[in-house]
Amino acid sequence: MVIRRSVWCAGFFGLALFGAGIRPADADPTTQFTVTGDVAATATYDATSLGAPPATTETVTYRTGSGSQTATFTGPTMWSLLNAVGLSSPAVKNGVLRQFVVATGSDGYSSVFSLGELDPNFGGVGPQVLVADQENGTPLGSTGFARTVAAKDSYGGRYVSNLENLRVGTAPAMPSEGGGVTNQFTLSGAVTKPGTYTLAQLEALPSTTETVTYLAGGTPVTASFTGVSLWTLLTDAGIVTNPSIKNDILNDYVLATGSDGYEAVFSLGELDPMFGGGGAADLIAYQVNGGSLGDDGFARVVVPGDDFGGRYVSNLVSLEVLDAVPEPASLGLLVAALAAFGLLRLRGSPRTRSARTR
Repeated sequence: MVIRRSVWCAGFFGLALFGAGIRPADADPTTQFTVTGDVAATATYDATSLGAPPATTETVTYRTGSGSQTATFTGPTMWSLLNAVGLSSPAVKNGVLRQFVVATGSDGYSSVFSLGELDPNFGGVGPQVLVADQENGTPLGSTGFARTVAAKDSYGGRYVSNLENLRVGTAPAMPSEGGGVTNQFTLSGAVTKPGTYTLAQLEALPSTTETVTYLAGGTPVTASFTGVSLWTLLTDAGIVTNPSIKNDILNDYVLATGSDGYEAVFSLGELDPMFGGGGAADLIAYQVNGGSLGDDGFARVVVPGDDFGGRYVSNLVSLEVLDAVPEPASLGLLVAALAAFGLLRLRGSPRTRSARTR
């Protein structure tokens, strides 16, 4: 079972680091954020520098705990901002599709976006993910000088306020199996029921059919695919989350790998119907135009919203649910603080994640 960020009890002070995204009452709105991780160089943005890149405006309606909200946000797209900093992508075909970005607010609340959902060549078409600095034509105020805006999402979980950091990460490289035609794939990682799937097992599950058009090698391809919703497959396997962390599922991604080692990342936020997955379902397809997939194996990923077919991973051999948020680096500071207060020992144990099914 995967373990997420830990909460450590500090005696009667009840101190909790990186917890459920509750912003400290005495914290000031942010005035800058950093871009770190797999980028050409770390960068810092403030109100002036964030206003330099070309801005995009999106009018959005999304649901929050206090009801539905409609607003017009302005700011650079997250994709353009990351490219201005410079991505350090793996030197493989479509290496950017192996990457993700973790947006974190000053309260520790975080959410993952796959770079495939941001890239205009793939899922980043139509309403954009913004790093907004204006709402309805004015500064954001108490939500910081910048926040993320996921314009396609139904709920506001990926609207990270008081943005403090954007960290670009890269999924682990999986070994190639030689590129042969597959007859099974594994589902593993942060799920309670890992397993192996064959064609017969996929056909026994509820099916969905999507007609899609995408570019393959610059040539438009239109086809009708039948398969199992990727989100349904994952939730049936029991996605493991920590209920003590607000919207913990938004910190995870799934890595799809083909038999040749080709990989693509999908954030769970873009798949979850509560957030970005409200349109046509991403599929684990086993039929095309009523027949077998042929040289593409018994199963492939199909992404109806993408312009190019880079995330249509053929000859699927594995799906792995992974955690994009590392253990906190500030644990040493907490230990020192506890020692200063004269506590004899650090009490508590890491919280484990519980299965999330829907």
